[in-house]
Amino acid sequence: MARRRKSLFAAMLPTPKRRPTRRNAAAPKVPTMAVFTPGGSSRPAAASRPGGKGSWTEHRHLGPAGTRGYALYIPFGLHRATVAPLVMMLHGCTQTPAEFAAATRFNVLADRHGVVVVYPHQTATHNLNRCWNWFDPRHQSRLAGEPAILAGLARSLLTDSRFTLDPTRIYVAGISAGGGMALTLGATFPDVFAAVGVHSGPPFKSASGGRDALAAMAGRTALPGLGEIPARTLGLPPTIVFQGTRDTTVRPAAAEQVTAQWLEVSDAAAGPGDPRRVARTRTTTSTTGGRTATVTRWYSARGRTVLESWLVSGLGHAWSGGLAQGSFSDPVGPRATTQLWRFLSTQRLGS
Repeated sequence: MARRRKSLFAAMLPTPKRRPTRRNAAAPKVPTMAVFTPGGSSRPAAASRPGGKGSWTEHRHLGPAGTRGYALYIPFGLHRATVAPLVMMLHGCTQTPAEFAAATRFNVLADRHGVVVVYPHQTATHNLNRCWNWFDPRHQSRLAGEPAILAGLARSLLTDSRFTLDPTRIYVAGISAGGGMALTLGATFPDVFAAVGVHSGPPFKSASGGRDALAAMAGRTALPGLGEIPARTLGLPPTIVFQGTRDTTVRPAAAEQVTAQWLEVSDAAAGPGDPRRVARTRTTTSTTGGRTATVTRWYSARGRTVLESWLVSGLGHAWSGGLAQGSFSDPVGPRATTQLWRFLSTQRLGS
């Protein structure tokens, strides 16, 4: 274990400068990255097949803020005129979109519920370990960087002629570094994303560079002030959080900070008479799939669930209830995919 932690810490440090050589002279500069190593050590061939009976195609988004590749999943049987929701799924470090889709089995759920799914692809050109740069100040605002690129991608799909999307039902979710970027999108584009799902991810702007990203992943850094959160006037989108008690990469303390940050912004955005304000909370236990989870829900004055936290006993840094032998997934425990969609599907932008 000590050897693993040392390797992880070493990866957080700036890459030593090298003199250009014929081989690397044209290589683009890559910002320092935080390495998330989602739990699991094997990646069998089955993990590379995205699953589902629908259409899986790969594309490239070109926007004012930059470009990223993405995979698009159109569920089986979806008619062009049927108004469908969109879920953006953000993979963890070293994963590919296909591996993430297979591990979560989200495409199977998409077939059942008629959900269009977009899987953006982070490449080594933008981060050596293909992590979303949640910890980099250049990627923490709505003006530029990855938040602007990803929100631009979501908006561009509204005009795709292959399907009809509901602009009030655009959601984003992710694991690990993808979870951190999902929270970043919620904080910077609450006018685009109706709700957020995060599995084992750190809170928005909890790190300001690679050097303090490990501390943020352990829940040991200070959260930004309200003035640094673009969503402070609208409030953060409704959010569901999944976290394992045995996660040594992103620790439970970070998940506690995610909910604390959400509640702080909510208190600032919703006044005493605002029906969006949090009026009550309830904590229960649930045992499904072989593991027990402590589930806390926060309800608005209207009675809507606006924040939900699942703390899963015995789960490491892996997608709960995911594909057996999948990429960074654990088949035991409550199915995060099922609970994620249950929560997201009830949320509407502006409701």
